[in-house]
Amino acid sequence: MNIQEIEEDNDWNDDEINSWEEEDSELTNPQVTNNREKQLRVIRTNQDYNLDYLNQSIDKTIVLGPHYQRRSRWSTLQKSLLIESFLLNIPIPPIFLYEKDFHSYEVVDGRQRLEAIQDFFSDKFRLRKLSYYNHLNGSKFSDLTAEDQRLLLRRSISATILMAESQGFDEIDVRMLLFDRLNTGGVKLNAQELRNAIFAGSFNDLLDKLSGNPLFRLIWGIPNPSPSDIEPQKSRAEKALINNPIYKSMMDCELVLRTFGIQEVYNDGISDGSMKFILDGTMKKYKNLDTTTSAEMEDKFNDAIKFIYETFGNESIKNPVLSPPQKARNIYDALVVAYWQVDKSTIQDTETIKTNFLKILNDEDNYEKIITKGNSIENIKFRVDQFKNILTGSI
Repeated sequence: MNIQEIEEDNDWNDDEINSWEEEDSELTNPQVTNNREKQLRVIRTNQDYNLDYLNQSIDKTIVLGPHYQRRSRWSTLQKSLLIESFLLNIPIPPIFLYEKDFHSYEVVDGRQRLEAIQDFFSDKFRLRKLSYYNHLNGSKFSDLTAEDQRLLLRRSISATILMAESQGFDEIDVRMLLFDRLNTGGVKLNAQELRNAIFAGSFNDLLDKLSGNPLFRLIWGIPNPSPSDIEPQKSRAEKALINNPIYKSMMDCELVLRTFGIQEVYNDGISDGSMKFILDGTMKKYKNLDTTTSAEMEDKFNDAIKFIYETFGNESIKNPVLSPPQKARNIYDALVVAYWQVDKSTIQDTETIKTNFLKILNDEDNYEKIITKGNSIENIKFRVDQFKNILTGSI
């Protein structure tokens, strides 16, 4: 079946996506630690940077990084208003920088402001809808008079520079704590955006790539712009993708990550903690994935998604007990990992699998362990075992 012929089924909204994070943060097998053994001292200094120096420092001593933090980007209007605020000499909230090495900084908060500064000085956008400097509307930096250019280059922004001295924390733990507690943007980074910022590396790149799998997007109701689309269809599809709650919150990357995290639990690689703890641990373990393992994981994931779609079609990963059926992450991740675990020659035909699926979920005890209370270590393993039985007919 041509995937372009299937109507995208997106039944999520922003509030439901936000509730995922609360659910994943619930402790199911909490670790008991002696917090007195952990000590962290954050050293903070303040520095004013003029925009000329700051612009020259971005991507040199101040690293934004690839695929950094969140996917959403400021609009041209937001960037324009920032530039106008500098021209008016209105105080701008400080940026936060973490000093990784001597004179080498990572942006904790303020990336979008830095991007706007860099983009304007690089002539990447024209100012629009300015209220007080309206004579500059339509202008790029190179269009400004020499006087206005000098005025802007001399404006400054405050930076709070953070350094950490720690005992009992590793480098990643410290960075996660600082990013989580000190991010002051208008919209706080969610758990996956935080992981995306902290664990930049080959595994993070793999998650981003796999989240673009067309069948995966179809299953989760994520718009899938095609390079072959012509305008204005392509433009509408790209706008729909950017505004999709799963995509813009990076929950698509987290959904991919869940499968590898559940596999870690099932194979006893992680033995306790909340789902958030499991996903954090998986990101840390695979952060600098080698190319061979990355290719193997890519093939494995894509093969499982193809199987799920071919088996369940547009009803993939839906909870059939509910009316109307609703997509369930616990069904999705258990199906993927179960498929990885079974001998492919033992997998039953489509109708048998669907019959087994209903039989398992219509059992009240099974339903509670798989759906209602499915994120304890014990129940994670239980649901993978049950879906192995569903696939092979061992029920």
